[in-house]
Amino acid sequence: MAESIPITANEIANDLPDANRNERFHLAPKERLLALVSTSALVGGLAGFYDGVRASSLRYLTENAHRLPKTVGGWYFYHKKKNYVMVVSGVKQAVRTGFKYGGAVGGFFGLEYLLDTARGNTIDFLNTTTAAFITATVYSTYNQLSYIQTRKMIFKGTTLGLILGLAQDYLIHAREGRVWYFDRYIHGKQLL
Repeated sequence: MAESIPITANEIANDLPDANRNERFHLAPKERLLALVSTSALVGGLAGFYDGVRASSLRYLTENAHRLPKTVGGWYFYHKKKNYVMVVSGVKQAVRTGFKYGGAVGGFFGLEYLLDTARGNTIDFLNTTTAAFITATVYSTYNQLSYIQTRKMIFKGTTLGLILGLAQDYLIHAREGRVWYFDRYIHGKQLL
């Protein structure tokens, strides 16, 4: 029988540099976009399925309230048809909502990545805030919100983008990544 050698985590040295320490969410851009878009599409699909099933259930009851069944067999087929209609409507709504959520999240984080590359791979909160501002503006324009609703949507979206950007920058800094304003203003280091 072979003897086992105890190894602790402190004895394992990983001298390789972390390639993703300066990336948002510690993921490369392609992996980040794929993960966020697929996750948001899944969440949107689940929410859409629930909404579609609930709405179609009430719609089916409303459309058939004047001819409710009178026998046990009639109630069996009533619920069988109602369940079929609910599932079909739920799947349709799930696909629609999943595409909406995935498209919105993909647009936001894709725009954020484009701004990162346009500024020479500068990853900071300004790109996230700008992407949130543009996404909120496009959403408000697309849905034809009133002036006051548009103003509130843009303010809330930009504020959430600022908070998300600062949180991402803090996480990059916490894993010893490079964030230019931390280096310049907090640590007093000179930039290259």
